[in-house]
Amino acid sequence: MAEKAVPSGLTVLNVQGFRHLASVSLNFSPHLNVIYGVNAAGKSSLLEAIYFLARAKSFLTPRLQRVIANGGKEVVVTGRVQNASGRHQLGVSFTEGKTRVRLNGEDVRSLSEFAGLIPIQVLNTEAQRLLTEGPTERRSFLNWGVFHVEPAYREVWRRYQRGLRQRNAALRLGNESVAKAWETELSEAGEVVTEVRTQFLNTLMTEWAMLLNDWMPHLTFDWRYRTGWLQGESLSDALQKGRSAELKQGFTLYGPHRADLVLVVDDQPVSQRLSRGQQKIVVIALRLALLTLWRQHSANRPLLLLDDLAAELDAHHRGLVMDRVRGMDVQTFITTIEAERVPFSDQAQWFHVEQGRISADERNERGSA
Repeated sequence: MAEKAVPSGLTVLNVQGFRHLASVSLNFSPHLNVIYGVNAAGKSSLLEAIYFLARAKSFLTPRLQRVIANGGKEVVVTGRVQNASGRHQLGVSFTEGKTRVRLNGEDVRSLSEFAGLIPIQVLNTEAQRLLTEGPTERRSFLNWGVFHVEPAYREVWRRYQRGLRQRNAALRLGNESVAKAWETELSEAGEVVTEVRTQFLNTLMTEWAMLLNDWMPHLTFDWRYRTGWLQGESLSDALQKGRSAELKQGFTLYGPHRADLVLVVDDQPVSQRLSRGQQKIVVIALRLALLTLWRQHSANRPLLLLDDLAAELDAHHRGLVMDRVRGMDVQTFITTIEAERVPFSDQAQWFHVEQGRISADERNERGSA
């Protein structure tokens, strides 16, 4: 009889010097992991450490210096990931303003090469920031979304960024001839980036709209993708027409680096029309739609971090979200104050956090007995 394949995911996590967490080594379930404890115990910090391993950054602060424990000089997070290509050892450290990333014992130069191993999404009390923080946040969401679906996207986006840097440098120096020379490269790569993003969004937003139709059927949702230049003309024409103004500004004003994804409800921006709680539901639907798409198209199984889902979501919508998560083939980590209220917890690996100390719960042994 053939051996049953083990579901992939993050199997082992080792944490040292991360915020106020005590050094610890943890073994995770490939399905559901519940982290429980009182407020400020360190639950969110554990999820942040997982994210740090996956992306080499924090989802709570842009300044990595803040994740180093008080009085410490370095943070080190390592782990083991099992996926379609086998078992991998990952490691991320930060000290003296420098981040070091290692994969299977070797230093990694390209973060995207490393980050592809763990497609990850976070749902927390600040979920609505995707709507309120401005286009940069949404472009990051879009780029990471496409990255795990279309393997060729990484290279074309890198090509576009290289051309953008070179053209911006020429614009800052007032060198029009050099700026013009980079426009063919920039426009060709930019058009491909936009085409791939648009195809991706057509699929993603169909899934998103279906979820919201079930969760908020009394509202009509839609979306717009603003490419970053005037609709109806080519990027090449936009760069040519805008060159004089760009020479004065010192940077490129048109292209997919200026793009934005706009979510609307009843023909008004979601951020203006809906309450904070409703905005959160909209973003949760978007991120779960993305996880669904990743699971369909990526060889690597996604990971979902659910931090304090109960905040600002009523019981009805919490139930809808958790029902959806339960039906998804993703590795899930949930933080909670009230462990007894976690649904389908009989399938979980449990971890208790108290004053920064994390321990496997005794119910894990009962469940495996």
